[in-house]
Amino acid sequence: MHSWLRILFYCCTPLALSLGDLPAVNADLTDDKWFSQGVVAADHPLAAEAGLTILKQGGNAVDACVATSFALSVVRPGSCGIGGGGFMVVWLAEEEKALVLDYRETAPEHSRSNMFQPGPKENHPDELNPSRVGGLAVGIPGTVAGLCEAQQKYGKLTLQQVLAPAIELCNQGITVDHHAQAEQADLIDLFTRHAGLRTRFEPLWKNYLNRGIPWTDNRPFHSPQKEVLELIAQEGPNAFYTGPVAEAIVDTVRRSGGIMTLADLKNYQPVERQPLQGEFQNHTVYTMPPPSSGGIVILQILGTLEAYAQLHPEGWKQFASIEDPLFLHLLVEASKHAFADRARFLGDTDFVDVPLDDLLSTERLQNRAKSILMNGTKPLESYGSFLPVEDAGTSHISIMDQWGNAVACTETVNTQFGSLVVVPEYGIVLNNEMDDFAAVPGVPNAFGLIQSAANSIEPGKKPLSSMSPTIMVKEGKAVLAVGGSGGPRIISGTWQVILHRVLWDEPIKQAVSSPRLHHQWIPNTLYLEPTLFTEHAASLLTLGHDVKIRDIITAVQATVRTEEGMRGVNDPRKSEEVDGVGF
Repeated sequence: MHSWLRILFYCCTPLALSLGDLPAVNADLTDDKWFSQGVVAADHPLAAEAGLTILKQGGNAVDACVATSFALSVVRPGSCGIGGGGFMVVWLAEEEKALVLDYRETAPEHSRSNMFQPGPKENHPDELNPSRVGGLAVGIPGTVAGLCEAQQKYGKLTLQQVLAPAIELCNQGITVDHHAQAEQADLIDLFTRHAGLRTRFEPLWKNYLNRGIPWTDNRPFHSPQKEVLELIAQEGPNAFYTGPVAEAIVDTVRRSGGIMTLADLKNYQPVERQPLQGEFQNHTVYTMPPPSSGGIVILQILGTLEAYAQLHPEGWKQFASIEDPLFLHLLVEASKHAFADRARFLGDTDFVDVPLDDLLSTERLQNRAKSILMNGTKPLESYGSFLPVEDAGTSHISIMDQWGNAVACTETVNTQFGSLVVVPEYGIVLNNEMDDFAAVPGVPNAFGLIQSAANSIEPGKKPLSSMSPTIMVKEGKAVLAVGGSGGPRIISGTWQVILHRVLWDEPIKQAVSSPRLHHQWIPNTLYLEPTLFTEHAASLLTLGHDVKIRDIITAVQATVRTEEGMRGVNDPRKSEEVDGVGF
């Protein structure tokens, strides 16, 4: 068993706000709202209130997470929902045990590895690539099965109770917030540039894009998902995976060029896994195993930093904050190594052999730390033995309850409104997760990620994901639940919040609001949010980095538990309500 790590057994829409639009709350980054009974952080206040309602009814963190997720399907349909999938990390306080529920989408039974290879006469614009748009892009949705199983096994209330808030949101209608308005405006622009999309994806155009008329604050949106949510509340997951709803899903997918069958839906099963486990700064880290890449990359980065500190007499004292240019350089180098390993090795462990022990071994991370040059960067191939061919719909929930339980849950339909395919009878927005496979070898996916044959398409296989729900435990108590949205940038946002909170003991509001960086090895570009760019771009350029500015890296939701109580924070980059809700 490794001294640093013990292996137990492993989206994403563009964000609408720029950092210049961050709420004035950033002027005061102290943690001033503490709760004793429970707290919910979600990137829409109405979804968070749904979870809080369940906590007040006596539900636990799992009940509240399920309620929040179903509510997000109503209020954040472009980011996540019942037509997608996700990962849930749970800390059960009474048992002092962590577990993982994997309800990632799967490839249909008639999938094949070369199904997205372009023919000699095919020439699709990237934004209309069949791995991203249309029925062929749709993976078998797992969210309903995963949420229902989590609630049945680990919740305290009934399915009807936890679905009631989402159904009520359908009844009363909601105000479309600025993030959703910007998200929908992006798609209206796409539909304007490609006029045929209005007919091809008419249910989306009609139900979610308001036939091209921009949503305003004073026009309520009534979700078309009410009927299917009521059926799930009454009948459980079978209402979604069999019968009229399943028939409507399959008919819609096949009419849009897809290959899904009724058997695909009927046979879908979520998988309970053991989390990846590591140690960082006297905290135990519980995070996602494959088919998430997030957990391994986070643990590799944290482990490389620990190893680097151990190799130098000054230890962590040499880095007083993330804004030390040399520490930024160290972070980037550690990230490049970890993302290179992601590209070469990672895939669904139910189908491929992923060398988890080797990837997270003390020796590997120590050698990696020794190899980092602090006076410059290295050629691309130095970060992994796999050199690739050259060339954002997600939402996160963090919850803690009065009994000490915690949940970190990330869900997605992949990019904005997924495949653009919407089931007309029930308003279900279907994912485009097939693009998260190595759909065409050597060609980047929607997030610029190059991937190996380990992530090739196979029937029933789950595509590699960057979703990174993570729980930190200290002295038997869950003290931080964290995760985010934003494709591979989720990973960067998550480990940087961990650094701010755990390494420098910052207030969680400050940790979530602090400026971020991102490097995923390919493309060989370092992205900095504006504050870091203004202050440190010149220094990092002299070290050999190709530096670019990016308004937003990712949006993160986090909850913490301290002696003062519980506290939740929603990232101001995406949420208009920064404070989590609780009581």
